[in-house]
Amino acid sequence: MSEQINNSKNQTGSSAREVCIHIARELSTLVKHTLGPNGLDNMLVDTAKDSVITNDGATIIKQSAIDHPVAKVIMNVAKTQEEQCYDGTTTSLVLTGELMTQAGDLLKNKIHPTKIALGFQIAALKAEEILLDMGIEPDEKMLNLIAQTAMTGKSAEADKEHLSEICVEVAMAVPMDDITIVQRPNGKVKDSTAIAGLLIDGQKLDHIMPDAVEDPKIGLIAADIDIPDYTQQLNVQLSGNDDVKKFIESRNSQLVEIAQKLVDTGMNVLFCSRELHPAIIEHLASHGVYGVRRVRRSDMEALANATEARIVMNIDTFSEKDLGSAGLLEEITVGERPMIKLTGTPKKSTVSVLVRAPTEHVVAEIKRAFDDAIGVVSIAHEDNCVLPGGGAPYMQLSGKLKEFAATVGGREQMAVEAFANALEVIPKTLAENSGLDPIDAMIALRKAHTEEEGWKYGINVIDGSAVDMLNENVLEPKRVVAQAVRSAADIASQLIRVELITTAKPMSEIGDDDFQF
Repeated sequence: MSEQINNSKNQTGSSAREVCIHIARELSTLVKHTLGPNGLDNMLVDTAKDSVITNDGATIIKQSAIDHPVAKVIMNVAKTQEEQCYDGTTTSLVLTGELMTQAGDLLKNKIHPTKIALGFQIAALKAEEILLDMGIEPDEKMLNLIAQTAMTGKSAEADKEHLSEICVEVAMAVPMDDITIVQRPNGKVKDSTAIAGLLIDGQKLDHIMPDAVEDPKIGLIAADIDIPDYTQQLNVQLSGNDDVKKFIESRNSQLVEIAQKLVDTGMNVLFCSRELHPAIIEHLASHGVYGVRRVRRSDMEALANATEARIVMNIDTFSEKDLGSAGLLEEITVGERPMIKLTGTPKKSTVSVLVRAPTEHVVAEIKRAFDDAIGVVSIAHEDNCVLPGGGAPYMQLSGKLKEFAATVGGREQMAVEAFANALEVIPKTLAENSGLDPIDAMIALRKAHTEEEGWKYGINVIDGSAVDMLNENVLEPKRVVAQAVRSAADIASQLIRVELITTAKPMSEIGDDDFQF
């Protein structure tokens, strides 16, 4: 009966878990070589043959065409890491892959999946406890170093000092939600700057529209501004030129009526995320309204946040109460194209960062690096706690968990030990990606962590020695490490307990003659 209910190819027991382990390892392999200051890049090519060159784990996972259901579950690790910490997505995926590999070895030794999952959770809770006693309070100089660490190994590295200064200044001044990052090519990275106000990538729709608007009344419309679709789809029979003329005049009258209704609200600046009919553009321009179309959703949300305007989905309900305000809107030229600058917004904390670079590919990668850096600086400033980088926290956790494992009873002890071994994959990968002998590097690091201040020691990616990362100015927020460990532990514990993978029958097939009870 079950075979008739779903025409699935069911995978059960060890077969299902082998699939989970394999997918986790494949996703880890996809990003593993990008980890660290000497990590290499991925080139991602979409169906339109547009390419992105990056070593940002979140971007790689987001743009990779991966459709396997197990992969989608694991990709949530990267999504959670990015949302909570802005960085560490590669680390969390590599950890997940290594935990699943360790779990596979335990399964071969006849350890029950439930025991493995429980042992991983015990280890994760103990790791959180150990992390509580680790870390130092950062000063402004340390926050600057955290920003530089986040940008190391990316296209922004050559100008990381200039970018890190902007990063710290902005992150310490305003909340993350009030920061907008705008990219523009055909410039130098050192020309990147921060301004008090909002920058929007766009320009006016008609040359007779004003270049600047004082005390703008701003409307945000997320719909096509045109005659409603249903009126355009009517079949109309016209018997002569006079009828044609009347029909055109009627349509134009409708368009003018729509445009005038917008003007009557008092609006003198319009941002539309969709299209505007040419007749409406002309009417708005003749009344001195500044208009922009095809505004990105993220920019619409930033405008709503800064100006206190309401994004309207239906122009029939648009009214004066939906308008936002600012002190001044002006169109400025950055590089070869115009850009819109809004200052004096009701949200006084609104800040924009303009990122410059010579080419589209480079400026996009620098923007991603800067976005990560400003995020980690914000959470380090918020949490008031940082850790040494270079894999030091993972090595320290590994050593402490190996000691702790001896106190854990039952077969869960083996899972805790496996968890501890998995954590060593981070410093080991840093060594491998730097062209170093990972065995020698790990021996040096294990020895260093037996010392009193051993928790500070990480991998020197130049010669493979163990060095004090605090002295080397390599730092990262504690939250990045804690979240990566917790996310990897949770997803590995969940996947290793999978007993059956069933592919659902397509909905179109339900009701076929062979569907019987």
